[in-house]
Amino acid sequence: MKIKYIMLIFGLMMVFPGCKRKVHYLDENYPGPSPKLYAAGIINVDGRYQQNLTMSPDGREHLFTQTDSAIWRYERILRIKNVDDTSVVLDTPQFVKEFKYENFWFIGEPMISPDNQDLYFVADYPPNFWNSKRMKNGDWSEPKKMDSLSSNSRDWFMSVSRKNTLFFATTYLPDPENPSLEMNGRIFESASINGSHFTKNMVNGPFNKDDAGDPVISPNEDYMVFGSVRDGGHGKADLYVTFKDGDGNWSEAFNLGDEINTVHWESGPYISPDERFLFFSRRDSSGVNARFSNIYWVSMEVVKNLRRNKL
Repeated sequence: MKIKYIMLIFGLMMVFPGCKRKVHYLDENYPGPSPKLYAAGIINVDGRYQQNLTMSPDGREHLFTQTDSAIWRYERILRIKNVDDTSVVLDTPQFVKEFKYENFWFIGEPMISPDNQDLYFVADYPPNFWNSKRMKNGDWSEPKKMDSLSSNSRDWFMSVSRKNTLFFATTYLPDPENPSLEMNGRIFESASINGSHFTKNMVNGPFNKDDAGDPVISPNEDYMVFGSVRDGGHGKADLYVTFKDGDGNWSEAFNLGDEINTVHWESGPYISPDERFLFFSRRDSSGVNARFSNIYWVSMEVVKNLRRNKL
């Protein structure tokens, strides 16, 4: 009889893929519609400047960027492992320690893929895209530069859907022949072709006709949260969402509102593996001499409500 019940439960999990595995968060003080600091004393540490968080599908591994307060450099990628339910370990991954910079010490914006097999990040300066693979021992391999997707400008913030489609941004370097492109970002996508990425296309949507960066794609590619400096915002940079309809068309950009966006610089969004929470970074300056840079989380209801009210 017990075997029958076990088989029944297994069968239901296969039939209903929405039954998601538990995500082990580093904070039990779950947020509602108002953002909260995430894991104070573990992720957010006084005197340290942190942003751009990602985690493994089970939440047992968190990666995030440590930044420099004076010159806004991505100093390193830090890792926190939740070895059990009562203790965590902080370290710097080996590939970060051994990374060979060609131009400038700059590394950050980690993003773990939904299948837990790939890690994407930016490094060097101007930054380009790099990829590391999950090894059998659970650590990350020596990274390789993604030449087919990197540009001669500044590449930022790669995220990936369950279909293994990559979404990322490029901020154009000053062009004497086209000065309007300076500090003007656009979001691109690259579909998976037999597991590899060769094509690079600008995302076609009204939201992408103005400055757009830091894209985080939803697992099913039905919405995307991104950062932007544009008219009508609340401060230096705000977070927005765009939705894809049944025909594959992207909507205009919707500001996530004044509970999330402030007079400061909001960036680095991240959707939790179970889609319960939205993480993001808040820094008081986009450039030099920042006084703080922290990581927050908020209920995903803010995105769901916008979809209900705007579409």
